[in-house]
Amino acid sequence: MTFAFFAHSILWFLLLLLLQYRIWKTKVTKMFLFSLIICLTSFCYLNLWQQKIQQQTEKEQISVVNSKLFVEPDEFTINGDLLRFSARWLGQNQDILVYYRFHSKKEKEEFEKIQVPFVAETTGNVDSIKEPTNENEFDFRRFMLTKNISNELQAKKMTVLPVLGNVGIKYGFSSYLHVLRKKMIDHLEKISQPLGWFTQVLLIGYQSESFQESMDQINKLGLLYLFTLSGMHVYYLVNLIRYLTRKMRVTQENTDILLLLILPIYGIIGGGSLGLLRSLLMSWLHIFSRRFSSVPLTGIETWSLVLLLNLIVTPAAIFSLGAQLSYLLTLILLLDHHKNQFIVGLKMGGFTIPLVLWHTYTWNIWTIPLSIMIGPIFDWFIFPVVIIGTFFSPLRGVCNQALIVLQWFFGWSSDLPGTIIFGKPPVLFVFIWLTLMLFYQITEQKIKLTVCLILSYTIAFCVIHFPIENEVTYFDIGQGDCSLIKTRFNKQIYLIDTGGKLTFNTEKWQIRNSRTNGETVVVNYLHSKGISRIDRLYLTHQDTDHVGNFPSISKNITVKQLMIPAGMEKLASFQRRLLISNVDPHVVKAVTDQAYPGKGLDLIQILHPFQSGAGKNEDSLVLLYQLYGKKFLFTGDLDQKNELKVIQKYPSLTADVMKTGHHGSKTASAPDFIEHLKPKLAIISAGRNNRYGHPDQETLLTLQKSAVPYLVTAKSGMIKIRTTFKGNFSVQTFNNNNNEEKKVKHAS
Repeated sequence: MTFAFFAHSILWFLLLLLLQYRIWKTKVTKMFLFSLIICLTSFCYLNLWQQKIQQQTEKEQISVVNSKLFVEPDEFTINGDLLRFSARWLGQNQDILVYYRFHSKKEKEEFEKIQVPFVAETTGNVDSIKEPTNENEFDFRRFMLTKNISNELQAKKMTVLPVLGNVGIKYGFSSYLHVLRKKMIDHLEKISQPLGWFTQVLLIGYQSESFQESMDQINKLGLLYLFTLSGMHVYYLVNLIRYLTRKMRVTQENTDILLLLILPIYGIIGGGSLGLLRSLLMSWLHIFSRRFSSVPLTGIETWSLVLLLNLIVTPAAIFSLGAQLSYLLTLILLLDHHKNQFIVGLKMGGFTIPLVLWHTYTWNIWTIPLSIMIGPIFDWFIFPVVIIGTFFSPLRGVCNQALIVLQWFFGWSSDLPGTIIFGKPPVLFVFIWLTLMLFYQITEQKIKLTVCLILSYTIAFCVIHFPIENEVTYFDIGQGDCSLIKTRFNKQIYLIDTGGKLTFNTEKWQIRNSRTNGETVVVNYLHSKGISRIDRLYLTHQDTDHVGNFPSISKNITVKQLMIPAGMEKLASFQRRLLISNVDPHVVKAVTDQAYPGKGLDLIQILHPFQSGAGKNEDSLVLLYQLYGKKFLFTGDLDQKNELKVIQKYPSLTADVMKTGHHGSKTASAPDFIEHLKPKLAIISAGRNNRYGHPDQETLLTLQKSAVPYLVTAKSGMIKIRTTFKGNFSVQTFNNNNNEEKKVKHAS
């Protein structure tokens, strides 16, 4: 949190300087002293905000019975059998995130009909929203803190009550606008698509689940800022109102009053996104100061005031990519006096690249040219087509066809080669790049700055793509298995299993549309390290919790070779997954222990299976990875009987680090097997509160009797082991929610 304090203090300092410049001008000493006082105030304020959040955050899980929550009708989303919404926790003076699983199709259908505010009487468990447990995983907790929400409720029972009494009075006008927005969302779902989806996104800030694929394509092209409610939407709204009032011969003074009333209303109808609120508030302050102040605010002063208010109301918002891009690009447009779309596009691209790389680790080479090209297209084609198609039904069919062509164009463009997997740059480089871009605005020595930019990007790229340490990583993938082996300079990249979510007798109405944790955890991590290919993907056996994510991973990372136990290639379940993946069937190799003995540059030896099987637990691949005298053993879900067969065939087998079989189940980790291996550390991959009770107490007792220390991903999160050429290795865990020591170093 020290970085947060520092960042906020610097921002407050700079913003106060901007706001004071016109007031005191040459009185530099007074300006700096005043700004320093404000910085100290901001430091104290952020500390108080953090303490308030910590007081609200539940330290441990608590049970609530018949707890009442006030819910707006446009705040909830339904995905399969999962209901999610943010609500006001009545009596607790805080907002809370709520999850609830529908028990029947009828219950889901009844909930979908709700179009008015309601009170949800819930029974369930309240806990804090957890921080990510894998390195560079999306920080959902920080995202919810931008909404000042720190707790979540897993509801087991829910009853919908009508809003009565003072609750209805208190939330009356605001709730009316939420009801209107909900009706608009439902109406737009029923009209021609994709027109309805584009209208939802562009006019009321709502994204349909059915539009997710198109939004992913737009995001891949780096054009997402065009399709989120931002400054241009408010610009269109203000100009449209001014045009209509002129036609109706309304005075400019009365138009300004009308705008001051309409803009806050649109903030609620538009969904209240940060970019929208920033633009609305800037427009509102500009109109208000011009109408009621003798000294109207300049654009920079308005920008500074709005950012200050943002820092006060939601301090965490400034660390989100959306907020950073929204404020930074607005500032660039305010400072830049060029009318040339090409030059403005290049400058905006130069400022956005560092932030996009820091948050997403990738960059598309077509982003800048497309931004330059699509800006006028958006102004003169996309937005007018959406407006005309929405409000003029006779032209709806033509407008819808035009948007179908546009949708095809986005899909075609996103498939073009050009995505660079850069990796996550060190934060120092991000500051350097942004600083150089700021100097680019004021200096004449642009050639030298260009050389510095190219050189610094090259250095950062090399630092990310050519690490000097070897690494074995065990992902916290829930109730599943996924491990990564990465050698120095990224020469060899091996992935062992992919994790996957088990489903039990799921009906069609229960199926959810969501990204797999193979994408959100594994692919995210690989991209953050600048990795775009997997040299070998080992699938130890057929179980979904080991192989379920391999199709989704293969669509984002190139798989050069796929290794499976002999016999598994005949299974219909494997063939179905292979068909929907991006893996070429010719690179699939079904192997036994006679293949790849682990000599020379081939660092992984296959110890099991001994013969062709059916891809079951007893047929699991057993892999031995050796480097600088250190041995890492991976056993899949191999059972005790076959563990003993492995050491019978390989009597000299030992391991420094072993991943226990079958998630710590008592069906694996035979006492004789553990005693024979004599590992210095055992890794257990298991999900939190899993239904199987993994790891089993019997397995933990076996490890204790053999004096083998162990780490469990359910408690420690991602476990990363780095080795050096000297034969030392260090162990690092990533679960900030756990009170255990975060970093443990072992020397041998």
